[in-house]
Amino acid sequence: MISFLGFSQQDPLYTQYLNDPILINPAYAGSRGNVSMNGVFRKQWVGIDWAPTTTSISVNSPFLKYKIGAGLTIINDQVGPMQQTGVYFDYAYHLRFDKNRNLSMGLKAGFNNFDLNLLDLTTTEPDDYANDRPNIFLPNFGIGAYYYTENYYVGLSVPKLVRNSLQEDDNTLEVVGREDRTWFVSAGYVYTAIEPILKIKPTILMRAVKGAPLSVDVAATAIFYDRFWFGAMYRIGDAIAAHVRIQANSRLQIGYSFDFTNSRLASYGNGTHEVFLNYVFAFRGQRVLSPRYF
Repeated sequence: MISFLGFSQQDPLYTQYLNDPILINPAYAGSRGNVSMNGVFRKQWVGIDWAPTTTSISVNSPFLKYKIGAGLTIINDQVGPMQQTGVYFDYAYHLRFDKNRNLSMGLKAGFNNFDLNLLDLTTTEPDDYANDRPNIFLPNFGIGAYYYTENYYVGLSVPKLVRNSLQEDDNTLEVVGREDRTWFVSAGYVYTAIEPILKIKPTILMRAVKGAPLSVDVAATAIFYDRFWFGAMYRIGDAIAAHVRIQANSRLQIGYSFDFTNSRLASYGNGTHEVFLNYVFAFRGQRVLSPRYF
């Protein structure tokens, strides 16, 4: 008998990670200086049955004279008969240095509810296990660090540290599905090309997880008059994306991206759509720090 191991996408994938970094790095909480609410909807690989569909909502704010940040993130990810709903609280402590340099350390804690509806599967022969519907509560926590100035940033994070089993009874004699640790490294820089017309923002994001090749997103964005953002992203070996973002006013941002798949899935799917919204709240006596490039 011959057996093989299978590895697949586990956590949600986003093209516009860098528009809402708190999804992967808790140290980002409160760094914008205002109450910030974000929403992302992603439809991946349109045209393929049971392709991933992801919705996320997050809110974060600074407290105690901007020394700490706190936030809440809710993510729903559905892939075929599998659905994950995660609720996580984010906490960050910010250290302020001269020349507007900042370092924050973050902690993410919460849970995933893993629901596998095997009744939606079509089987050729009766299977007792197909009548089961595992619904598993998976508590977890993660850490992150974020160094940022007015012109550049660097981030490092592991959103999930606990390798929870995806089966209710973990049989150590066989290989079972687990939540695995994903390491994220991100960096970006903004420089003025033509004042006040054009700024350029190059960014990079790397994801590393056991059992999969290193994933690298390289992107560049042109920012016109601090209002219109146009950019392109290349995910090495997987996709090319174009994205646009509009700063409607000092509080509201709207973004959209489209991924062109260049892997073997290109023959079966019609690309990936992603919509992003951000709204900033300001309380009495508090000014909105706009524009914010990250």
